[in-house]
Amino acid sequence: MEAKENGKKTGDGASWRASAFAAGGKNVEPGEERADALNDEKKRRATRIWEGKKGEAESVVANPEKALSVVSDLGKWREKFASPKFFSLRPLAAFDGVKTLFRALEATFTGEYRGFSKKTLVALTAAALYCLSPVDAIFDAIPGLGLCDDIFVVGVALRMFSADLRGFRRWERERAARELFRGVRERLPSIERVALCPGWLSAEASCDEIVKTLRPIFPRATFDCYRWPSNVFWDEARDYVDGDGAEKFAQFASTLATDPTKVALIGHSLGARLTVRALARRARRDEPPFGAAFLLGAAVDADEPELEAAATGVLAPLGNFFAGADRVLRFAYQTAERRQALGLRGAARKWGNYVDCEVSGDEEFWLEVGENAVAAASLLSSKGLLGKIVFSAENAAKGMEASRHCFAQYATFFRSVFE
Repeated sequence: MEAKENGKKTGDGASWRASAFAAGGKNVEPGEERADALNDEKKRRATRIWEGKKGEAESVVANPEKALSVVSDLGKWREKFASPKFFSLRPLAAFDGVKTLFRALEATFTGEYRGFSKKTLVALTAAALYCLSPVDAIFDAIPGLGLCDDIFVVGVALRMFSADLRGFRRWERERAARELFRGVRERLPSIERVALCPGWLSAEASCDEIVKTLRPIFPRATFDCYRWPSNVFWDEARDYVDGDGAEKFAQFASTLATDPTKVALIGHSLGARLTVRALARRARRDEPPFGAAFLLGAAVDADEPELEAAATGVLAPLGNFFAGADRVLRFAYQTAERRQALGLRGAARKWGNYVDCEVSGDEEFWLEVGENAVAAASLLSSKGLLGKIVFSAENAAKGMEASRHCFAQYATFFRSVFE
């Protein structure tokens, strides 16, 4: 019944876009032809068929042999509709949501992933079976139209179980990150000093939560929270980081230990920009490299030329943790700087001794927009986030957390990678 009501709520063009967003789509206007193809009657029929598939889904979930057969069929379906013949006909970018669903089921049925409850698994399996079925609300072979009902059903399923799908995506990204940093993990327990460099509006914020989160990764280390004059207008804070602030942070970091290879730098947001600038200055002076450095949600341009020099100022690869679901970088940084942030998409080009690590992507962003529309709207309208007014440290922390830009959230992912 819940699924049917969800189907009724997506009757007009705006709600069709919302269902596409939930499945990982972009804000692209659908053609009139597609809007007419998926009218209310077809949505209701699609929902009824999906509900009817749940009995079959229970049988698949209970039978490993059937489950693996479905995995094989999903792979064939994905190959068919990812081919050039269908590439320009796929309904919006919501096709990414279908691929996420299929990957989640494959990882579950092969025993790699165990994060879904039985109820969730049955519902998602039923949505996948709907896609595989030749009998549905719109015949799949109709060019440009046949996938509309499949995307609709998957979109409703993803909205209903968005938290579960975000958990799966996090598991995927953590596994990929561990592979990226395989050689770095062994080095971190020998680090003796860790310099934390928080971001904008953080002069009064405590680093205690960050230290507690990261302590298991650096068991021998003393943590130092670098304080810099960040509680000012955005333009002033950025100019400080790009000017005298970089040299001051470089000098501070160099005094932490007699052996710089025992020092790790971790910068968040504008603090990550400060880290890049400081590393680049030291490298240009041929000073000894630090042991490790990591950028979390970096408020740095994606095509920042100093990244090349900064990466040479570290022994281990300079690790950049970026997040497509970070709404501060997606909206506020791009509006204020008119550039894309390094912490949103990663570097615009590949550098030596540098690694991009994805914390979250567009799929998580659109899933969260459906659940946090009010928070997203407040970010878009907030002058404070564009540097026009000064927030208190408390309000700033709440804003960062709601927008997935919080230092602690990045630190939690960081810990899961290196534990």
